[in-house]
Amino acid sequence: MIAVVEHDTDDARLAWVERQYWIDKDVALAAAEDWLAELGPGDHGALGRRLKVQVASITTRRGDPSAGATGVQSILRWAERHGELTLQSRCHDVLGSIFEMVGDRALSLEHAVATNDLIGEAESPLMRAAARLTLADALGSSGSFDEARRRYDEALRLVIDDPETSIRYQILNNLAYTEYQAENHDEALAAVESLISLSTLHDRPIGMYARETIARVYLTAGRLDEAADTLTAALAAKPVDYHPDSIAAALVTLAETYRRQGRLDDAQAVIDQCRELTAEYSLVRWATEVSREQAEIHAETQDYRAAFEAYRRYHEQSIALGASENEARGRVLEAMFQTAESRRESERYREMAERDPLTELHNRRHVDERLAALLQSLREGGPSVAVAMLDVDHFKRINDTLSHEVGDVVLRTLGGILRQAVAGVPGAVAARLGGEEFLLILPGLGAVEVRMLCERVRLEVSGHDWSPIAAGLGVTVSLGVAIAPEDATTSSSLLRAADVRMYVAKRDGRNRVVHAGD
Repeated sequence: MIAVVEHDTDDARLAWVERQYWIDKDVALAAAEDWLAELGPGDHGALGRRLKVQVASITTRRGDPSAGATGVQSILRWAERHGELTLQSRCHDVLGSIFEMVGDRALSLEHAVATNDLIGEAESPLMRAAARLTLADALGSSGSFDEARRRYDEALRLVIDDPETSIRYQILNNLAYTEYQAENHDEALAAVESLISLSTLHDRPIGMYARETIARVYLTAGRLDEAADTLTAALAAKPVDYHPDSIAAALVTLAETYRRQGRLDDAQAVIDQCRELTAEYSLVRWATEVSREQAEIHAETQDYRAAFEAYRRYHEQSIALGASENEARGRVLEAMFQTAESRRESERYREMAERDPLTELHNRRHVDERLAALLQSLREGGPSVAVAMLDVDHFKRINDTLSHEVGDVVLRTLGGILRQAVAGVPGAVAARLGGEEFLLILPGLGAVEVRMLCERVRLEVSGHDWSPIAAGLGVTVSLGVAIAPEDATTSSSLLRAADVRMYVAKRDGRNRVVHAGD
């Protein structure tokens, strides 16, 4: 467990946890996991899912991104169903980073745009800056350098007065690398100098990746000694992001720097060290760069046969790297596809579980869920909700005198009439509760509109031509109506009020509608 700062509300605590991502990712991960453990099993709504997205954001960078992609995709679907815009934005942010990692620039940009579209102005400047950073990175990777630069500037302005987090360093580092890729050497140099000045001003060490970016920009500018000093100092200091991937990146750039300085023995020693590292940790990308730099070193020593062999290995490894990236991208897409297919399949079974097989109307299970949701909306200021309970008059007589098969056809036909009757009412539900008992849920209608609709249903049933089913057959229904909040405010009491009125309608002669006050 970590020491968590006390907060008055869950919102304040969540903001603190998410802020830790830009201060210390280990703390951020532990804080999110500890809180999830406190919550325990069960559905904890948007809060639990925000914490899970935070965990996925960190762990996907340390392992197989396909596992994180499936979980975040599932959370995104939940957020879309429940209108949780902030959670949707967080999900798109993580998915954009995942697709950036596996080299799918189009999908990375698509998710990055969604991240920014969904994030609200009420969000903290830090989170808005993080969204701009994600978009800038995706634009830079796609070659839209001017648009990327604009988003980096926007992100930097949002957190210009935030010395506690590391996001400004990340923005300046990524801006410098984007300018380097665009071959804007002066702009890249200006960005790394701003990064160094910021570090000096706040006495904050620069991470390994950022130092490698600085060295590469220096290298391009011909400032070879400064490039070498930057990297040797970084390797000695072992900053917070000192791990195999960042070390390999630094070693490749250091070898190139030594080679261009004419220090070929030092360059070879560094390449040998990097080769061992890439073999130990299966760093395919950097193993490919090692072969390229090795070929350059051999060419400098005029060992052209060895240079040719090294370039041949580089070419083979480049092809393998492309295949590996495609495979990784394929794993992510397949995992997300399977999640989507599973979701569609589960929704299909859920739909089947909430339908009456005879009439294809919704069943009691769906009624309980839908009515509870509508009444909750009503309590939060939403529209009124009416229910109409209806029962087929003398249905037992139909079964006994004509057969149960005829009775089933009557129920199916009635189901079609009810479905058609509510088709024009947004959010309305026609359901079969069991036997010959049905229910209409009618949200957002006034008392007069409800009365008119129920009367129309009664007349359509009694006026329907039932003779094709059985000669001389006539069918009527009795309806009882209740409206929330006037009659009741809970599901059980509202249904009970409608049920009582339905029996009043049957007692008073059937084939009629009974409302409050009748």
